[in-house]
Amino acid sequence: MKAAIFDLDGTLVDSAPDITLSMNRLLADRGAPPQEVAFVEGFIGEGARALVAKLFAALDVRTDDLDRDVATYIAYYRANPVESSRLYADAKPALEALHGAGIRLGVCTNKLQELAEIVLDHFGLLPLMSVVVGADTTPFTKPDPRALLHAVEALGVAPQDVVYVGDTVIDRDCAAAANIACRIVDWGTGPAVAVAAQARLARFADLLPGAVATD
Repeated sequence: MKAAIFDLDGTLVDSAPDITLSMNRLLADRGAPPQEVAFVEGFIGEGARALVAKLFAALDVRTDDLDRDVATYIAYYRANPVESSRLYADAKPALEALHGAGIRLGVCTNKLQELAEIVLDHFGLLPLMSVVVGADTTPFTKPDPRALLHAVEALGVAPQDVVYVGDTVIDRDCAAAANIACRIVDWGTGPAVAVAAQARLARFADLLPGAVATD
């Protein structure tokens, strides 16, 4: 492995509480009741537009201007993106160790690039990243493999030398379509994703060269 690329929400960062807070502000604007974090978390992963559209559909919230509602949600989230978010597992020390070992690091997410960089910077991870690919970095978003392959190209490595780490079926399918090895984390929505046992990731340190995987 010469490079590791990570999903952001649900993989590196538990951002569901802040996403839920912003979504609940939008729901209040539309006269709908607030939702629990665990419920909203199930809609995260495909980007802001899909989040709003699918959550509205699930709650039977009607809209006459989805673009307006998505923009409002993004504005709410941009105002408070890391109020209650936290890093998962051993993210920071492990990524620092990977970086120190010469492994090139990147992020490929369906969050807008600007917002992804704000979150990464807050947790001190942005300086470790050689590339951040967001929903608006290319014309493509996951599970389209071209978003992930763009990150691979930016890192200057071959797909067979990369591992992609995520927490959703979207991440698994994106990596498979790009012919890139994938590891699914054991937290967030990761446990619900069907993968082989060897594709599970119990801690980020298990990515380190010579690491002994933990169960």
